[in-house]
Amino acid sequence: MSALFRLRKTRRRLVSDSKGFSSIVGAIFAVLVMISLISTVFVWSLSQNTLYNNTATQTRQADLDRSNEKTVVLNTTYTPYNNSNVNVYAQIQNIGSSSIQFITVWLYVSNSTPWTNYNFSSLANASVQGGSIFTLNVNLTATGVNPNSTYSISSWLITARGNTVALQQKIFSSTVIISSQVTQGIGSIAMDFKQFNHYDFTSNPANGTTLPSPTKSFSLSSSNYSILALLLTNYDSSGEAINLTGSSYIWAITAQASTLKGNSWSILKVANGKIITAPPFSSQLLPYKQPTWVYFGPTQPSWLKDNVVPVNILLFGNIGSDDFGQNIPFVALNVLT
Repeated sequence: MSALFRLRKTRRRLVSDSKGFSSIVGAIFAVLVMISLISTVFVWSLSQNTLYNNTATQTRQADLDRSNEKTVVLNTTYTPYNNSNVNVYAQIQNIGSSSIQFITVWLYVSNSTPWTNYNFSSLANASVQGGSIFTLNVNLTATGVNPNSTYSISSWLITARGNTVALQQKIFSSTVIISSQVTQGIGSIAMDFKQFNHYDFTSNPANGTTLPSPTKSFSLSSSNYSILALLLTNYDSSGEAINLTGSSYIWAITAQASTLKGNSWSILKVANGKIITAPPFSSQLLPYKQPTWVYFGPTQPSWLKDNVVPVNILLFGNIGSDDFGQNIPFVALNVLT
């Protein structure tokens, strides 16, 4: 009873003593404030740590993605024209596993005034998947493209992840380097033999069919319908564009049973990677010194099977109001069964 009595007495004293009660309430409030502050600081520290970890993870992933971009430059061609312009043609293969987006191409000409011999162009729809080939074909203006002097041209691509892909550098000493590709004894149109491609179909493709991946080879199957693709450049001394008409075609012959037989591929219109057969082919322009893809076919070369055959590329059209005709006879095809 004495203990209970003392407890009640103590409670009455605390209740009646306002100063003592206030001290207890203040202490409790101070403890709550400290807990709130500590909790706030702890939560803020956790959020900052989370932000740091997320940023570090994103940075590591970006570095990994950047390091995974792997390319090989298959071919680079620079075609100076009009003393201040350069056509840049290149093929870049993505040999990595992730896709690559090219956003900018830069050009540099070595012999002109500093900072006036650089130029660049933004690229649209320039993405290439792993294993695929990206074809670059742009015209850029750069001072210093002087046919009477010696200079070098170099260029490079910038990817969306910040990598730089250097294209091959070429040195020019005069326009003789270009003119020697097609003298007047050969013709006005040059063919890039390293870029000879063909597209194969198991049946005759219809209008609007999308071209498959090309095959870079001079061998093709006689059972497939093939479309032949040539990279042609107009070097005519007039400097004018050449307009090819529907009279242009590719012809190949072979001797079978003492009789000459052959197959031909008519010139074909291809737009945005699709075969266009309606309306019928009318014309294709070859701008001066600009590499241009020209397509022929589709044809099933059944007469040529099991033979290596000579090929004639017959190009007909006009330059301005004048007729133009040229035959490129320096190709051979291996037609397999």
